[in-house]
Amino acid sequence: MSNKDLAQPKYQMVKDYVLSQIENQEFTKDDRIPSESEFSKLLDVSSITVRKALSELVNEGVIYRVRGKGSFVASQPAISEKTSNLVAFVISGVDLYDSSYMQIMRGIQSFLGKHGCKLIVEFVENDFEQERELVLGLIQTELRGLLIYSSDPEAAKGYLGEIRKKSIPFVMLDRSPSGYPVNVVTCNNHDGAYEAVEYLIQQGHRRIGFAAYDYHLSPEVERYNGYCNAMSNAAIPVPDSLLFLDKELDYAELARLIQSGELTALFCANDKRALEVIEELTALDIRIPEQISLMGFDDFESSKFAKVALSTVKQYFDVLGYESAKLLLELTEGSSYGSKKVMLPTSLVLRDTIKPIQG
Repeated sequence: MSNKDLAQPKYQMVKDYVLSQIENQEFTKDDRIPSESEFSKLLDVSSITVRKALSELVNEGVIYRVRGKGSFVASQPAISEKTSNLVAFVISGVDLYDSSYMQIMRGIQSFLGKHGCKLIVEFVENDFEQERELVLGLIQTELRGLLIYSSDPEAAKGYLGEIRKKSIPFVMLDRSPSGYPVNVVTCNNHDGAYEAVEYLIQQGHRRIGFAAYDYHLSPEVERYNGYCNAMSNAAIPVPDSLLFLDKELDYAELARLIQSGELTALFCANDKRALEVIEELTALDIRIPEQISLMGFDDFESSKFAKVALSTVKQYFDVLGYESAKLLLELTEGSSYGSKKVMLPTSLVLRDTIKPIQG
């Protein structure tokens, strides 16, 4: 991850804002864009910063200036005129044959197939630099649009700016960068987590912990917020000792908390974490659900076949893929405007890892 990706110069923020407004058709051909002073107030940057950004956009042919009147959007090749029907799906993950990825691809293909589009899938092994190089290579080719499942959305801000310069529509799946407007399709992580923790509380649990897996990702932060809000609204305090936010989970400490009665239930940010917890605790002779109740999030295909069938929050990966492809084609056809965040519903799946506490 380069420093450039983490901390972009302020003038680049101004450029990205203008490019995103053009991409989302807030600014169209020959529209006057805000003046230097208007941009300065709108984005809280200096007029010098704005001037540099606008000068670069003029040099790149994105806008043009009329003396005494201001800056205007230059003629852009209409997206609808693009002849390519090729859509690229970039996945930066752990295992291409993960059932959730396969369901997402099936959903994407289901929609694209109805609209005469072809899908190419590019997979990288959870490596951001490879992901970045792959995307920068793809945008040099004729593409109708890009679907992106990023391993590090915050670092991705750098290459997202490059995609915008090329006026290639893109949609992010599942996770997105904070403070950066993009089109994204995800599940309702907050409410799904809230419902899961609320159910544990209804079963008599009060000492409920939270275990993250990749806490730098926006879905896990949203699930954590759902957990916190469910606990807060039930007037249940959350001691720091019950929060496990690191990638490496201290199973000896987890077992100690369970055996001492300080922890009776654990909400895991995803099924990967929950399935690992089942394996590790079983090896330490901790009985599930007799000594600890467990709840996951995702409903992987393997979750129902775990040593103890996992109770979890189901997200519909095929619908995630379908809706992402649908939004992308709306963008390419100019029938969608602004940055959209599409949130899909979840449902609670109850299996064998939860035991009520008798009051």
